[in-house]
Amino acid sequence: MKMREQIEQYLQVLCNEIGTRPTGSEANQKAVDYVSEEFEKCGCQVQRQKFDCMDWTHRECSLMVDGKEVSIFPAPYSLACDVQGKIVCVNSLDELRRTEITEKIVLLCGELASEPLMPKSFVFWNPDEHKETISLLENGKPLAVLTVSLSVEKYIPVIEDGDFEIACGIVLPESVNLLHNGADAILQINTERKAATAENVIATIGKGERKICFSAHIDTKEGTPGALDNASGVTVLLALADKLSDLELAYRVEFVLFNGEDYYSNPGEMTYMASYLSKPEDYVYAYNIDGVGVKNQKISYSLYECPKEFVSSIAKAAKEFQDIEEIEPWPQGDHTLFAVSGVPAVAITSSGIFGLVDEVLHTKSDTLEWIDTTKIEMVVDFLCRSIEVK
Repeated sequence: MKMREQIEQYLQVLCNEIGTRPTGSEANQKAVDYVSEEFEKCGCQVQRQKFDCMDWTHRECSLMVDGKEVSIFPAPYSLACDVQGKIVCVNSLDELRRTEITEKIVLLCGELASEPLMPKSFVFWNPDEHKETISLLENGKPLAVLTVSLSVEKYIPVIEDGDFEIACGIVLPESVNLLHNGADAILQINTERKAATAENVIATIGKGERKICFSAHIDTKEGTPGALDNASGVTVLLALADKLSDLELAYRVEFVLFNGEDYYSNPGEMTYMASYLSKPEDYVYAYNIDGVGVKNQKISYSLYECPKEFVSSIAKAAKEFQDIEEIEPWPQGDHTLFAVSGVPAVAITSSGIFGLVDEVLHTKSDTLEWIDTTKIEMVVDFLCRSIEVK
């Protein structure tokens, strides 16, 4: 089968046959089984790293305020609740420190609804003010927490944390005028947390003491087909493994499909770090592929902790392709795991991907219509240039 046809088949299975694949879900496991089989067909040795996680589901929720219905959506991973009480509005951390919230339904608005609060177990970046906000809420023992959405039109959470021990819902900014201090509210959040497991997939080909790593994440947010985020990256790894299957390589090549990049606490990444990145000297360098293949956009790369010779080599290879360019480093992505561990890392994405964050990524609109398979094929060819063949 030609590479283009193989790429189309990988994308079709991941996005249309399997579809949304949140960490811990049945569909997520189907995706893991599928890519494992495909790597084995390429002659790779395949290992799976199992870890504990949560399978979270939700049904329709409701909020009545002073007898009026208010639109609401559960915060991802929220606990369930069926409560009735007074609303108290809190605009700032200082206000939260001095406000009695016990047995109240707390609405976070103003400064407290201006950015996402980092999950309790997120270790890479977690400001003290975020930790204090979460602590004050949990210790204050409110009936529930509501947050004003970070988007005017969509339910974008301020709190997305499966370790947060208070039921939490999201309301749109247009509803804030109804949620005044002292208002009587009846809130039902219908969700369920189930203990689950998920797996990273680690496939290797070739021999040698040191290795080159190519990674992508296989999971999605709930409710999205995840074409750009990140079936396209998974497809690059599968197509690359197939292309390298008959070559004698100077290094081991490791393909890592992380499971949990779109999960609140990155459990797959943490599991991999503990068992593999404790020995960064084993790596020559690492590539992470996420969000590639956007139609009418260039492929872009950015560099992290890379030696000068490697920087020059990558730039030289990129010049051979008309639609590949270097961009400024960006922190959100699994390439950060390697960089902070001392492994030279390269992030591969699409130059226009950041403009799609609000309207496409993590939504039902992230479909195959956005993807140009010739771009994915170009990424595979570009990555092949970085691998030494005997």
